[in-house]
Amino acid sequence: MATREIYWNIQDIWVMYLLFAASMALFGYGAYHHYRLISLGKPDNRFGQPRERWTAVVREALAQVRSLRDGYSGAMHLLFFWAFILLFFGTVVVFLQADLGIPLMRGSFYLYFQSLTLDVAGLLGIAGLLMAILKRYALRPDRLLSPPRHRTQPDDGLILGLLLSILVTGFLLEGLRLAATDDPSASWSPVGQAVARMLQDLGVATIALTTAHRFLWWFHLLLAFTFIAWIPYSKLRHLLLSPTNIFFQSLGPKGVLKSIDIESAETLGAPKFEDLTWKQLLDTLACTECGRCQEACPAYDAGQPLSPKALVLDLRNQLYRSKGPLASTGLANLALLVSRAKPKGFGEAPTVTAVGPEALWSCVTCGSCMVQCPVYVEHVPTIVELRRYLVMEQVEYPDLMQEALTSIEVRGHPFRGTTASRTDWCEGLNVKIVGESGPAEWLYWVGCAAAFDDRNQRVAQAFAKLLQRGEVDFAILGEEEKCTGDVARRIGNEYLYQTMAQANIETLNRYGIKKIVTTCPHCFNTLKNEYPQFGGRFEVFHHTQLIDNLLHQGKLKPSQPTVESVTFHDSCYLARYNQVTEAPRRILASLRGTRLIEAEKRKEETFCCGGGSGHLWFEETQGERINHRRANQLLSLKPSAIASSCPFCMIMLSDGVNVRGTESDTPVLDLAELMERATRSAS
Repeated sequence: MATREIYWNIQDIWVMYLLFAASMALFGYGAYHHYRLISLGKPDNRFGQPRERWTAVVREALAQVRSLRDGYSGAMHLLFFWAFILLFFGTVVVFLQADLGIPLMRGSFYLYFQSLTLDVAGLLGIAGLLMAILKRYALRPDRLLSPPRHRTQPDDGLILGLLLSILVTGFLLEGLRLAATDDPSASWSPVGQAVARMLQDLGVATIALTTAHRFLWWFHLLLAFTFIAWIPYSKLRHLLLSPTNIFFQSLGPKGVLKSIDIESAETLGAPKFEDLTWKQLLDTLACTECGRCQEACPAYDAGQPLSPKALVLDLRNQLYRSKGPLASTGLANLALLVSRAKPKGFGEAPTVTAVGPEALWSCVTCGSCMVQCPVYVEHVPTIVELRRYLVMEQVEYPDLMQEALTSIEVRGHPFRGTTASRTDWCEGLNVKIVGESGPAEWLYWVGCAAAFDDRNQRVAQAFAKLLQRGEVDFAILGEEEKCTGDVARRIGNEYLYQTMAQANIETLNRYGIKKIVTTCPHCFNTLKNEYPQFGGRFEVFHHTQLIDNLLHQGKLKPSQPTVESVTFHDSCYLARYNQVTEAPRRILASLRGTRLIEAEKRKEETFCCGGGSGHLWFEETQGERINHRRANQLLSLKPSAIASSCPFCMIMLSDGVNVRGTESDTPVLDLAELMERATRSAS
């Protein structure tokens, strides 16, 4: 029966166990300190729905589905990841037989798995590592090199060299053994056999083969144990922390931010690491530094001072410096990282800040970073938590954002300077108001942009006409409608957000509202996903979903031609946060004679318009405007029109098109406007 001697040519095996114990002690020491760092954070219940969590680990940590979106990097990582997984199981088999006496290394299992499969795995692992070396040191993508303070580090090369050395010495060991023993099963180890034949062709004497084998065996063992001991002290930590982070990912709606108990909170926001949750601290430690978040970030793409990768790594490095095993005693102060002002009650600010406020204010909370991250780091909630401290404790934020927040507080909407009322847009349309005629089947939540922005008023008018043509019983709140608070919450003023949310929920409940439709994805996300935190539970639909339903029921019948070709811009808060991507496309498919030209960045991977998180009221001072970047992407497709389904996107894209001087040639139209044109009477 096919088998082999496990410790052929090796003596003093007890030394191996001593070295293994030392490597595990070093590993355990580093692992403990990482556990201690994570435990600094506030509680966060991430233990529910265990089946979904383990499924995510299998899908993302083992099958690496999200990583494989990037073909080269995904294949590269998958090759050496699974090579080492299989080789680890091969080592376990050796342990089970040598130390527990379970006879596994024999017969077909020995030939097919322990010989052939592990040989092929090792070869593919080498291929994957060579691909990684080529990418990091020859192809050198920007996401690995930028920003400069986080470019390729010395331990990157050391890790790749160590892993490659383990695989190469493993094959050399196998070849030396096969050459010295003339193993009859050698053909089942094709790589080892090739090495053995090379040695035999060179005429290496048997005594030299056994001497070289003995030396290389111990050297290979030291490399393997060094690998184990080094895991917690290098990027290798992600071998354990990344699957853990995937397991503890948020399973709720993607567009939800955690609320604060304003009355009981000692500090609003996160001035120190202990004010972040343990999951947010785990995020910083689990980051693999792959840079996919940075590559997907519209702010970084536009040359603005935000790199999601750098932000996470800066926090991690500061956490290590202030709370790690070599750190001096004292509080780690996140306020020192995000504010250049002297923080309240935390002593002097440092000379160099790790996370500047410019980076925090550059974030448009589009969520693209989180969708791309292969280990499910949640950048946006951490950024908002840092903003909360700046806004509510330090009263430090951009002037135009402050004016928008003041307008919400005083006037109930962020459009400072407008003279319109909340019902001017529907004059002459015979739209019912709940306070005058009582509640209807549907409440149309108009939103601030559709009520007060001239361009978006036309969208609200088109949608109201569609509802009337579809014989939908609907009404509006009129002057009783207030801003949902989305803008305030994402800027960081959680207190103002909660004030607006509670007032709106009280109004909706007073009228017994059950079903809501809105033309604004930001209102949609807030009403649907965030108001339940305060007892506001309603059926909430985006207007594209309701239009799609009316088409399906035959209540809307588009017959008039509209535009020849159209490209559709997916809203971040609709497509990425709420996965509403097909209803808009079914609407476009129903338009007579209209051809859809899909953008490269679309659906869940859409490129942000740049208007979220208060950026509709924020002037970028560095780089290019995000909305100009997106408008250029869409205009390059040469469509007859650009279609949108969000009032923020409408404003931002219209501005981007106007800058190009092509506004009259390429109009930006909401899907409601296109459908309203298509369903007009032929007369």
